[in-house]
Amino acid sequence: MAENYEADLVFSCGEGNYLPSADVWLVIDVLRATTVITRWFELGGTELYPVKTPDNARELVQELKGRGSTPLLMGEVNGIPPEGFDAGNSPIELTYDIVRGHYCGVMSTTNGTVALSEAASTGCPVIAASFRNYSACLDYALTIGKRIGLLCSGRKSRPSWEDTLCAGAIIERLGERGEVLMSDSARMSLTLWQNRDVNLEKFIRLSTHAKYLEQIGYNDDISFSCQSDVSTVVPVLSESEGHNVLQSISGSARPYHRDNEKVILKDNNETREKNPFEELLSYTRHKKEG
Repeated sequence: MAENYEADLVFSCGEGNYLPSADVWLVIDVLRATTVITRWFELGGTELYPVKTPDNARELVQELKGRGSTPLLMGEVNGIPPEGFDAGNSPIELTYDIVRGHYCGVMSTTNGTVALSEAASTGCPVIAASFRNYSACLDYALTIGKRIGLLCSGRKSRPSWEDTLCAGAIIERLGERGEVLMSDSARMSLTLWQNRDVNLEKFIRLSTHAKYLEQIGYNDDISFSCQSDVSTVVPVLSESEGHNVLQSISGSARPYHRDNEKVILKDNNETREKNPFEELLSYTRHKKEG
């Protein structure tokens, strides 16, 4: 018997404080916040604190330093790193050498970190999704529930081409699992995805945000952000000492294969099947209960 799912989509974090009911939220900011978040964990980062403003980020960095951490301060305002930040919001500028030695990162962006905060306010589990890791994120989301909420970060409080497109890819993948009851906005994003150009990067470069990034010198970030299903990282938001923090038990940049959904493990001389997200799911539930 086919499973029944629900998909609802909000086009922009600027649409207001109300978000519809969902079991889990996937927050999308393809250009570039959720792509950078995914890359952070691929390179071995352990924690990433998303905050709304640069001032919030600077304050949190000082707080974390007081606890003995050495956080990396990263982010952007209108695409450009704010004064005094260690790094911007470029996935290709992050390297193993930069990430190495930092216990955690603090991140503030114009749209993406705001959207994560908005989704967190619902009290539901929140996942940072991008083209790089969307299949892995969806599969983990479905271990939580069948009502999938998709919050596109958008741009300037309006829908963005690339985020809506990524949401459509996720909804199409969800449809491969069973019947999906879609909101009108979810159906619109799916229609956009199903009518895309065969060259994904070429199609995404039609967006106003992509054109803006080209103008300010981040052309290569667009190409990187268009890589699809190349990561198994699943960044999940939880709360730690009054702050939202992203963590992932997976940190690899390797292609996602659906036939790897079940792993056979030997435990106490018994063979059992394990969902690859079991440890992360247990961690998330523990954080919610605590």
